[in-house]
Amino acid sequence: MRVSLSFLGTGAPDVGLDDMSAVAFRASSSLLLLDSGEGVQHKLVRVGVGLNKLGSVLITHLHSDHVVGLIPLVQTRTLMFKSLRPLSIYGPPGLEKFLSESFNSLYFDPGNAIEIQELREHEEVRLGELTIKAEPLDHTVITLGYSISVDRGFSLCYLTDTRPTARDGLRCSILIHDSTFSWVDLEKAVEFKHTTALEAGIIASKVGAKLLFLYHISSRYRDRGFLESEARRFHPHTYAAEKYTYVNLSL
Repeated sequence: MRVSLSFLGTGAPDVGLDDMSAVAFRASSSLLLLDSGEGVQHKLVRVGVGLNKLGSVLITHLHSDHVVGLIPLVQTRTLMFKSLRPLSIYGPPGLEKFLSESFNSLYFDPGNAIEIQELREHEEVRLGELTIKAEPLDHTVITLGYSISVDRGFSLCYLTDTRPTARDGLRCSILIHDSTFSWVDLEKAVEFKHTTALEAGIIASKVGAKLLFLYHISSRYRDRGFLESEARRFHPHTYAAEKYTYVNLSL
């Protein structure tokens, strides 16, 4: 089985940057979108992922840099591909209200083109060969991380935005983790409930990750290699994700 990741945005919000949170994850016949930041639909097209191929979207929380790209994505997909199976959208409580009010304000009715399911902490859903589990995170609003398990033992964990938290027994082959701040800015990380790169390295070691991708990185760090060095004190196989970073694995 082949597994791939396309990072469509890896930064924290900043004026003028087109780098909001979104990752396309493909495993066999399943194609998921993790978060849906601004401009995500044109980024999917740029990396060769047609909107007609997208099956599910997993939203972590309702801060704008993680969800506003979902509205135009759904509208375009609905208008262009009327006969497609519904797009499944998963996320925390409040997701259905957000989408309903947004579409009502835009005088657009997606009808049965989408299916929305709000998840509780620790709830599992099955998507083809994948098992998705909602992981509780510690942010300023209700936020879910996701562990995605493939039948052959591979697991991807997507944990952003959050203070360091990982439940006992969580195992991840690949970890994508909030690394908004450097350890030197720990006070800001605590204040805004984000994680430092150093803390992400500790978590990656704890969950047994083979690869750690630093994610949701503040634009204050022009040299992301500095954050890699910080995390590698605890996890040597660490990489700061960049927009359009592509990872291809064979399981």
